[in-house]
Amino acid sequence: MPRSCRVREFSPSLLVVQLKVYFLYKGGIPVMAGVWGRYLKIRGCVIGAFLVIFLIAPTVSAVEKRVALIIGNSAYADAPLRNPVNDARAMASVLRELDFDVTLLENADRTRMQRAALEFGRKLNQDAVGLFYFSGHGMQVRGVNYLIPVQAQVGTEEEVEVEAMDVNYVLARMAVAKNRFNIVILDACRNNPFERSFRSSTNGLAAISAPRGTLIAYATAPGSVAADGQGTNGLYTGELVNALKMANLPLEQTFKYARAEVVTKSSGKQTPWESSSVIGDFIFRPQAVAPVVSAADATFWSAVKDSGNPADYETYLKNFPQGFYASLAQSRINILTSVRETEISRVARDAADKAAREALLQAQRREAEAAKDSQTAQAKITTATAPVQTASLSSAPVSTVNRQAPGVEMKSNWKAIEQAVRTHFDDPENKWFYASHIQVMTSYPLRVNVVNYYDPVSVTDTGDIEAVFVLHGSYPFPRNIYTGGLQPFSIYVRYAVQQQAGGYTVKEFLPVAAASMRPKDTSDQSRGMP
Repeated sequence: MPRSCRVREFSPSLLVVQLKVYFLYKGGIPVMAGVWGRYLKIRGCVIGAFLVIFLIAPTVSAVEKRVALIIGNSAYADAPLRNPVNDARAMASVLRELDFDVTLLENADRTRMQRAALEFGRKLNQDAVGLFYFSGHGMQVRGVNYLIPVQAQVGTEEEVEVEAMDVNYVLARMAVAKNRFNIVILDACRNNPFERSFRSSTNGLAAISAPRGTLIAYATAPGSVAADGQGTNGLYTGELVNALKMANLPLEQTFKYARAEVVTKSSGKQTPWESSSVIGDFIFRPQAVAPVVSAADATFWSAVKDSGNPADYETYLKNFPQGFYASLAQSRINILTSVRETEISRVARDAADKAAREALLQAQRREAEAAKDSQTAQAKITTATAPVQTASLSSAPVSTVNRQAPGVEMKSNWKAIEQAVRTHFDDPENKWFYASHIQVMTSYPLRVNVVNYYDPVSVTDTGDIEAVFVLHGSYPFPRNIYTGGLQPFSIYVRYAVQQQAGGYTVKEFLPVAAASMRPKDTSDQSRGMP
């Protein structure tokens, strides 16, 4: 955002409406039934939400601090005015609606006015928006504008400096604050009540060159006089308050609207005037605006939005590379391409899954037979894919590692070792390793159902039990785009398991390619690796 003051607000209710309308255009792909259909529909809605928020983001930014000092003086002893207090109250009310921190003074003397201006300047900071409003008597003396307190005793021009507040005093407070943006509104261009005692008489206020980043607004042109008004509010302030209630009206347009209404209703006798050195934009009442979609863009998207063919979305992008739905179209291309790749490899995965399940069942039967026949702990189970060994033994770990019979060590402490492997698998810090090994996204909820290991088992120099383990599990994932189910997996990992006081923990782990695991001769000493 440039150094000029750009202020935007966010309307939650409007965003909800936008999202509801947006989802009617961007609902999922209804021809996709089952889990994939629901998955694509959710993805479409989420992407749609982010796209809407992204498109309206330029109109939504942090709201800057807004500070206002409002003064209305009516109760002058010599020349009372009808509307300034009413004008000040109306201005304070509308500014509070616009999130200004408002200080309101009514019928203030010079000390109160200057102290309020001093405190007003202290509230401003570098990022604040400052607004000063005065309604009451004002005059110019030798080109300097003064705002008249209600108890001012002015007999000569020289006494004005002592009895009244110089407008430059307010501008100086703003300059000290060094904030980026200020607005000064002076509805003080009425007849000078002390002009009879002055040597020279000049109507209205003098023109002031606005400092950088400041807009100074007058109820009428310099040197001219504005009427107090016959209604509840003065003509200028009443029309300015109406303009401030309009949404998304830029700063200059706000004052231009008030000027046009005043000129019309005064039959050209009063013309408000501004001096501005503002750079950039400022909006009193910003509201988020829904993005505009061209008719051609919307029509083309309507024709392809329910398609399950990536080529249709590619055609849309060729015709509307910067279209309103471009991001959503690219996302659907990615999703549908992934679906097709998944379908191509599904048959191979199903075959491997079936073989793994058969091997597991056969291993479990062999294990039961081995236990029933009181075979030794080193009995090997020959399966359709590899010599797999499992056990259902005591979970209490043996105190020391048997280096001469590591297989016995594994079997004797199997439950504790299996629990260490499962704990390692479930640790969130290791999820990336297993997800990448299975070739799925880390967001998938992976679950291990069965843990087995391969012979031979060895003991490292540091006393760790080392072997290749096979983990059989599953995760919720569509088997195809028409039906849903659980997708099984089997991964092979070489673990080094370390004995500790309370059990075992995985010390090292390394992925093993499934293709390298094949039946081994019983005399092979390569720990199950080719």
